[in-house]
Amino acid sequence: MINDKNQKGGDYSTNLQAESIVVNQGISYSDAKEIALDVYKANFLKLSQSAAELARSRAEELTDDFLKKLKAEKEDAINEIGNPGMQSAIYEAQKLFAKTGDKDLESLLVDILVERAITTERNIQQIVLDEALIVAGKLTTEQIDILTLNFLIVDTQKHYVKNLKSFIEYINDEIIPFTNELSETSSLYRHLEYTGCISIMEASAVKPVEELFMNRYPALFSKGFSEERFKADIGEPALFNKLIIRSFHSVNDLQLSCMNVKALRDIAEEINISEGNINKLIILFNSTLMSMAEIKEFLLDALPPIKALFDLWDNSDITKFTLTTVGIAIAQANFRRRTGVKLNLNTWIK
Repeated sequence: MINDKNQKGGDYSTNLQAESIVVNQGISYSDAKEIALDVYKANFLKLSQSAAELARSRAEELTDDFLKKLKAEKEDAINEIGNPGMQSAIYEAQKLFAKTGDKDLESLLVDILVERAITTERNIQQIVLDEALIVAGKLTTEQIDILTLNFLIVDTQKHYVKNLKSFIEYINDEIIPFTNELSETSSLYRHLEYTGCISIMEASAVKPVEELFMNRYPALFSKGFSEERFKADIGEPALFNKLIIRSFHSVNDLQLSCMNVKALRDIAEEINISEGNINKLIILFNSTLMSMAEIKEFLLDALPPIKALFDLWDNSDITKFTLTTVGIAIAQANFRRRTGVKLNLNTWIK
């Protein structure tokens, strides 16, 4: 067992159990490293000399990487290391990497620790990050990628995606890398449920991936319309210039310029389009969308590597769950580790 201790306290006393904690204030970079390693030495289990040296080396490596990244991102957050809660979080990460030596896990733990150090207020986000440090060590790299892939498709929308070119670049750069060699084995997903990273959905809530893409970026899957149809249904195209562009899929056709119905209504109201014509525009927008089969066919033709995503989505349990707050924290940290892109955790955990 690791550093088990029995304590007794008198009336009105408070006991701190299980961890040796160092309390300091106003600390430098070198002080922070010394504190973090002192906490590790005071708490980690006793090993043979060679194993102890390897474990300490790993703990020091993680500590160095964490402090360097924290200094680069928000240097004054180093003072947070003087707090017992932060020291406990660092120790959890040190302990996991000291045991496993898994570099992918180490990078993930460092990213979670940086987020934890920046989150100085005791709130739900801080609690989730503390738990994510513990749970991450119970997952394989493959399971963490499964969480990340589900998170990206179900819980995120890229606002820089404005056309087919940027959409295909997004899929190629940020989605496809997480589909490599993912297993369809059901035990992987059952274990994710056991760790508290996911919640199983009702079958009726499960959606194919092409529908999820269409819900977020519907304008990209518009088949367009002819100028003649627009004239017949609504009026002269010249009176709606701000709302019409050339079709993404046919050089001879037009389409509405807004990504979704909400954006269409907002812009139409801004330029004083009548309510009657707004409703006609919305009907036109919805009636020209591709079917699910057409979307899937288009994506497979435009980006053949996406077949791995469709196969996984159709044949595994990745469609059947939503992420818990802990699952989201691990997924977004893994996304940052793999892509270098930092997401704002406050978007999902407030």
